[in-house]
Amino acid sequence: MTQDTTDTCQSTNDAGDGQNVSFQIIDFTTPPREKPVAHPAIDPPLCESCHKMEMQYFDPNCPGCQEILSNITTTVPEIFAILRQWTPQTQQNLELLVREILRRGAHVDDRDAVTDMTMLHYSAKAGAHGIGDIDEACRITNLLISKGANVYIRSRWTNMAAIHFAAYFDVAPVVKILLKATKGVDVDTPCSDFDHGTPLHICATHLGLDTAKVLLQNGANPRLKDDLGRVAADCVPDASAFDPDSDMAKLCHRMKKLLQEAEPPPPPSYLIDLEGSQIKETLRTLGVKVGDKVVVGGVKTGILRYCGPTNFASGIWAGIELDEPAGKNDGSVGGISYYKCPPKYGIFAPVTKISKPGILVNHRPHSSPAARSYPKINTTKITARIDTGLSRGGRCSVVSDPAEDLEMGDRVLVAGQRRGVIRFCGQTDFAPGIWYGIELDRPVGKNDGSVSGKRYFTCKPKHGVFAPPTRVQKPKSNSSSLRRTFSSPGSNTEFRLMKGMSVFCNNELGVVRYIGPVEFAEGVWLGVELRTPKGKNDGSVEGKRYFTCRPSHGLIVRPSKVTVRGINGAKLLGDYLSAEASK
Repeated sequence: MTQDTTDTCQSTNDAGDGQNVSFQIIDFTTPPREKPVAHPAIDPPLCESCHKMEMQYFDPNCPGCQEILSNITTTVPEIFAILRQWTPQTQQNLELLVREILRRGAHVDDRDAVTDMTMLHYSAKAGAHGIGDIDEACRITNLLISKGANVYIRSRWTNMAAIHFAAYFDVAPVVKILLKATKGVDVDTPCSDFDHGTPLHICATHLGLDTAKVLLQNGANPRLKDDLGRVAADCVPDASAFDPDSDMAKLCHRMKKLLQEAEPPPPPSYLIDLEGSQIKETLRTLGVKVGDKVVVGGVKTGILRYCGPTNFASGIWAGIELDEPAGKNDGSVGGISYYKCPPKYGIFAPVTKISKPGILVNHRPHSSPAARSYPKINTTKITARIDTGLSRGGRCSVVSDPAEDLEMGDRVLVAGQRRGVIRFCGQTDFAPGIWYGIELDRPVGKNDGSVSGKRYFTCKPKHGVFAPPTRVQKPKSNSSSLRRTFSSPGSNTEFRLMKGMSVFCNNELGVVRYIGPVEFAEGVWLGVELRTPKGKNDGSVEGKRYFTCRPSHGLIVRPSKVTVRGINGAKLLGDYLSAEASK
């Protein structure tokens, strides 16, 4: 390491006397490491003065701590340990800490082994209201992205990317920066820690109104559903749980109204005209019209109820009311109703898969704009791994019909191993037959939804894969998907109120930090760290410490005084707790 130049920084000291403390930072910048690493867990350093005062946190505003930070011997793991501190002093000095990490030769995507978070994750949450500094969070986010930070990378402990952290803490300006960097491709990216909900679901749950507006302005789909079948509007807390005149009740109403009224922008008129002409020509070529009897995939029969574009996939789709309850819906997909029929009688199929009774689908005239003609190809040597992302050497079984029990938006297994969501179904330019385009949960694919310059759907790089129907199946149900289901009192579900869970308490958002008995009363109590300083303590009562938080941010309350997504906390404690807990 070399010492080339010195910088002078100023900071207001902790005494609050308004005097500026000047200190020098030695420039011993080291070339960045080529590959990221995870830095081991270690305690944050403290200066001698803070030790004497029995301080528990490193204070970047303390002159003694500043000397430690600028010292060449202070390591990257130690600075990551400082980043973990959820204190205003730390979060409002994020830029200083990040620059010190980078100056020591760290890779921009290095991780903190305790939280598995990168510096970009920390910057995304550092603008939290009442804790951090939004302007500083934006500056450091831009800096990290300019240095090549991976905006899609996720913490392996929470499966959250930077956009999920920013949505959780309602840091709308940072969300704008992240969406600009990704060109909006991750605006609807799901997170398994939130029941595979999107950033919009996270905002709805935690009432991040400003961030929800940004997401909607950048194309977020308010009709997407999580694993519990909820759209974002369904995740808004019940306003009736609060005083009707309280700010929380009003915020719930505003969020609900925003999401319920959100509509995708109408397509330009020239596209509407083009689609209308194409639909008419398609139906004319097929010799059918809405209301006619048709055959789907050469197997199922029913009445054509709809023909046109959809929100769940590109191209022209046919909606059919089947003669038997062998369908998947009632004419609605993703909260949008395209036609009406009894439940389980509705099905959607690419328009190329329907025909008049007695006429084979594959015998349609090639002049149909809905059909494609291909030169004869020797399919015996076509492998599914050619830009499709299937495993090496796996043969592609080209078939004419997609699996009848799969729909757009279904979660599936590809080749029995990789999990994802169906984003495309239809014919492609890279091989004959019907193919599924799947957005994978992890970056183990081959593309971003496009192959050889042709786009079929949109997802993050290396999250896209194409597979024939024979390689795609629905995952078998398992109990893990039920563990988060809310239950009525007395049920045996595994869902329980736990530490770290977000709750509403005292008309404020908070996080459960303690569950158990207390010395000042009988029964089970909760320790809650509030988002704003509207509490009564710092986690201790009458000299007994139950948890640690900032002064005036802590509350010790009965479980019945909190709600989780509109459910009373006393109902989520389990049968083993005393009935006294619900008094």
